[in-house]
Amino acid sequence: MALYSREDDVAIIAVNNPPMNALSHHVRKDLIKFLKVAEADENVTAIVLCGDGRTFPVGADIKEFHKSVSALGPTIIDIVHALEKSSKPTVAAIHGSALGGGLELALGCHYRIAMSTSKVGLPEVKLGILPGAGGTQRLPRVIGLDNAMKWIAYGHHHPAGVGASLGLIDRIVAKGGDIRRSAILFARSMVGKGLGQRRLSNVSVPDASKVEELMAKHLKEVGLRTRGALAPVVCLQVIKSSALLSYKDGLESERQGMMTLLASSESKAQIYSFFSERQVSKWNAPGIANHATAKPMQVRSIAVVGLGTMGRGIAISSLKAGKKTYVVELNSKALAAGVKYIRGYIETMKKRAQISEEQAAAMQSAIIPVSSYNGIANVDLVIEAVFENMKIKKEIFGKLDKVCKPSTILASNTSTLDIDEIASATKRPEKVAGMHFFAPAHIMLLLENIYGRKSSAETIATIMDIGKQMKKITVLVGNCVGFVGNRMYGYYTTESVFILEEAAYPEQVDKVLTDYGFAMGRFQVGDLSGNDIGYKIRTGLGITHKQQPAGTPERKRGVLRYCPLGDFLVEKGRLGLKVGKGWYKYEGSRTPIPDPEVRKIIDEYRTRHHIVPRDISSEEVLQRMLYPLINEGFKILEEGIAANPWDIDMIYQYGYAWPRHTGGPMYYAFTIGLPQVLKVIEEHWKAAGASEPHWQPSTMLTWLVENHGNPDISQWMPLMQKHKSKT
Repeated sequence: MALYSREDDVAIIAVNNPPMNALSHHVRKDLIKFLKVAEADENVTAIVLCGDGRTFPVGADIKEFHKSVSALGPTIIDIVHALEKSSKPTVAAIHGSALGGGLELALGCHYRIAMSTSKVGLPEVKLGILPGAGGTQRLPRVIGLDNAMKWIAYGHHHPAGVGASLGLIDRIVAKGGDIRRSAILFARSMVGKGLGQRRLSNVSVPDASKVEELMAKHLKEVGLRTRGALAPVVCLQVIKSSALLSYKDGLESERQGMMTLLASSESKAQIYSFFSERQVSKWNAPGIANHATAKPMQVRSIAVVGLGTMGRGIAISSLKAGKKTYVVELNSKALAAGVKYIRGYIETMKKRAQISEEQAAAMQSAIIPVSSYNGIANVDLVIEAVFENMKIKKEIFGKLDKVCKPSTILASNTSTLDIDEIASATKRPEKVAGMHFFAPAHIMLLLENIYGRKSSAETIATIMDIGKQMKKITVLVGNCVGFVGNRMYGYYTTESVFILEEAAYPEQVDKVLTDYGFAMGRFQVGDLSGNDIGYKIRTGLGITHKQQPAGTPERKRGVLRYCPLGDFLVEKGRLGLKVGKGWYKYEGSRTPIPDPEVRKIIDEYRTRHHIVPRDISSEEVLQRMLYPLINEGFKILEEGIAANPWDIDMIYQYGYAWPRHTGGPMYYAFTIGLPQVLKVIEEHWKAAGASEPHWQPSTMLTWLVENHGNPDISQWMPLMQKHKSKT
């Protein structure tokens, strides 16, 4: 709803639709009604539009997208035009955020004032759509084409001060000021002044003459930043129309662009992603607890054991969350180096204005270097971040168990190892869990939390709450080798080298993946991470080329197909970017360059095994790279390791840079159609058999297709649970 009041001669219309004042249908009805009341009242000389509660309207109600109610009158653009046409000065009083449809409302007002702490922006592109209430036509008229293209095509939020510097905001109210009182006084001061040039539909785009140059520039940038995504391109095309067409015709271009995007699978995928981010916080550990029933323990202090790259990032995340942070290294040089890095990074954040002077000082004072486990006896949470070795981790957990107070939670940052086995080294298995951060931990948003067989409800609730405090996308999963992310990713890397054996070179595989939308292909990612990481894991499993007895077939490990090309690379010193050569070569930069030496290694291997390379289509490469991920995802759902398909999709979007506009591996399967996905998987399983178990069709996927075809992704788990309850 909206509320109407008057303060002498100024009408105040306040949106009151908590928590975010979304512009739902009932709100829009009230706004248009109250604008008519204010316009008709002879005692009203000016109108202030504001938000009750925590914020100005943040935008349209996303739940109404793709529903008929979104088209019911009045629309947001009806309100925008009513604000602009008013004969009385209209002033938007912005506090909190004015985003999307909220900023479009403000652009309909003749004037805009904002709190210095406010954020403004048009982020619709992140939902796979565009600003559909005149934003593509109005914003360029205020801040110019170049800036409008940046704001709309990338969808970032901007401080109100930046908006003021560009002419979008007419007055800034200092922190602690009264935005509503300031708006009333400002509105009164505008009474009697001409409104002609304050009506943006009457204004020309200031840099319209540069439209072709700017269009070419931003199309190039969009192509690099948002590979394969449709919405940024359509946004630019529609913004271009603001410089070439009348306001009225530009609005028609905007309407057509919006209809195109709403009909696309991309907008549906990105809206799914928007809600999925919020769903993952509603975690469930079957048979133990869920988000609604479990209460977290209060955590005031966190200890990070191990100050390598990962430990340093975790410590920074802890400090940013306001925790007293003990950093532990038994080696004094390693401790000093780790602390120096952390302190330096805090200063860098301060210089970049990412944190204030006060925050930086608080973070610096919260660092407590420790060189023995006895120094962390009273912390609330320990996060171990040492080398990925079970023996070492169990030894550390045994020591921590002896020195830490009984209430301390012991968490491991392991990326693959069995949490229950780690917990077995302690006498407090109910207090042990996994907290798998992704490198660099202070930048990557994903936190994959793992509960063990004996993890308590309080322990699970606490690690989930800590993830929230660290502002991570925090997903709870069950315990198995590799958990969700790395268990699935293992088959992605396995299939990639099989493709090299048969048909392609690294750059060909990577091009297919970047064309699909990944920022980097599988082999470039391998070089960036370090090819020796996978080699160490394979060494631990005893399957590398060098570990095999004489006479062992190069392409077999027992009954399983194996490709040793990755082993050959590491054994030749091609560890990746850090040494300037891996699957690619690097000449003084991070840019991968196809290397004839790698082709030679692959060609000689093929010749030795009488493999004649064949032509392979991009479609086959994409299917072979992505469908094993999808198949394993269904197996993970079957086993209850992940509670929902969107948990898997958020892990892949935020941990593995899966292109957001396709939703994630599980949503992509739904988009393609489960019957088609299963058909391809079955064909590969029939051809490969037991030597390639990643192609064995998931029981869940098979059952869903046979009984329901391609059900909506929201119904997969309910259908399976109903089926299991009957069997």
